[in-house]
Amino acid sequence: MSPIDLEIYWNRLIAITDEAGATLKRTSFSTVVRESNDFACVLLDTEARLVAQSSLSIPGFIGTAPLSLKGILKVMPQEQLKPGDILFTNDPWIGTGHLPDATMVAPIFFKGRLVAYAMAVAHLSDIGGRQWSADAGEVYEEGIRFPVVKLAEEGTFNPWVMQMLEANVRLPQQVRGDIEAQVGALRVAERRLIELLEEYGIPDIREIAGAIFKASEDAALRELRKIPPGVYRGSVESDGWDETVRIEATLTVTPDGVTVDYSGSTGQVRFGINETFNHTYAYTIYPFKCLLSPGIPNNDGFTRLFKVIAPEGTIVNAKPPAAVGARHLIGHQLQAAVFDALSSVMPGKVQADSGTPLWSVLMRGVDTVRGTSFSSILFFNGGMGAMRDRDGAPAAGFPANISNTPVEVAEMLSPVLFRSKSLIDGSGGEGAHRGGMGQKVSFQSRWPGRLRVSLLTERTRIPAKGIEGGSAGRTGHVLLNGQPVQNPKGVVDMVEGDTLELALPGGGGYGIKP
Repeated sequence: MSPIDLEIYWNRLIAITDEAGATLKRTSFSTVVRESNDFACVLLDTEARLVAQSSLSIPGFIGTAPLSLKGILKVMPQEQLKPGDILFTNDPWIGTGHLPDATMVAPIFFKGRLVAYAMAVAHLSDIGGRQWSADAGEVYEEGIRFPVVKLAEEGTFNPWVMQMLEANVRLPQQVRGDIEAQVGALRVAERRLIELLEEYGIPDIREIAGAIFKASEDAALRELRKIPPGVYRGSVESDGWDETVRIEATLTVTPDGVTVDYSGSTGQVRFGINETFNHTYAYTIYPFKCLLSPGIPNNDGFTRLFKVIAPEGTIVNAKPPAAVGARHLIGHQLQAAVFDALSSVMPGKVQADSGTPLWSVLMRGVDTVRGTSFSSILFFNGGMGAMRDRDGAPAAGFPANISNTPVEVAEMLSPVLFRSKSLIDGSGGEGAHRGGMGQKVSFQSRWPGRLRVSLLTERTRIPAKGIEGGSAGRTGHVLLNGQPVQNPKGVVDMVEGDTLELALPGGGGYGIKP
């Protein structure tokens, strides 16, 4: 295939996933998808290999997609699939690692043959059970879990699936709206891929995918081979629930690939900060993407270079029925362990630890007098770690590119009044380049009854580390009416007039300050 043809095909496939992503974003009902971009749309080949992604897709969903499809096909083999089918699951050990994420797959047929799969993944605003939080003791408390089922069969919706889902969530209209937005995204991807095959007169995407994989692999290997072969070790510590969690990463680098082994990491814990393997895999390979080939879209040509070992029963690969609802509080810190391991051989490319993970705040209220209720999820980001040639970005999403929820949107959809929202001067670690500043957010309840607030926070005790002599960033805090919250990963109750203050952590500094 000529380089010109390859470039045309490659960009066309990305355009297809981008259009699917735009469809999902613009037709969704929840702010989680519409405002915060907590979703992904991808195309995979018939061997469950990632081919193309939408530009707004988050790293966690991109990385889990091939593993999810392989898990789905073990339950529902290709031979059982027909045009118009849509497969659905939210099983944490098949999908993205926790119940709120809906993973949907549509097989794409062309002239009677299966040629590809379209996948759409989105974080639903509710999945039943306890409200989304970190304080569940097992997965059964966290919501309804669907095994792999056919949401649609030959184009006809399975009413039982939607009835079960709607009967178990607090926001049935909103959840159904997001599910249907995902279906719309899948249909757009299917239609546009068939148009491409018809336009160019090709029977399938096998040759295109093979050429894409080869080009991506070659580009990544050129950069990988600049790293001296060897064994490198890194670690990161996080607040955990009631005891510090330590993640140990041993990287074995060869000219042909990398193995990352998390042996020695803390064992799985009682509460919902445990990781599943799929999510661990996704956020392990992502920092390599940043280091080796940031300009190349994700696909199997890159991901095939990495092997991840995460012993079962550890915090990075918990066994069922572990609670996993807030698994991102660990998963988003894996990049820090990888960067730490490579800091000795790639000092000019790694970044200091960031004020991650993003903080998630879920608010839910029930007015028994008026018979009304609401539920809303807000996301906020801390400061990014500094790099050799730049300060860390303030209040910026990393490693997940999930956006902050705009104040105007939050106030319109939730009974809260924001009192302040500002960057925290001096919260980034000092160094030759400063870590990014965290942000301070304060809001007041206007709900007439009890407002239940889940706090999914991190780095309130252990700061983001600096690198190459840089200082650590400042830790975060949570205050209710000016007083420290006893457990910043728990659930707090607010009444009308109460004020909650969130101060997010800053990123670590890079290098010694002149």
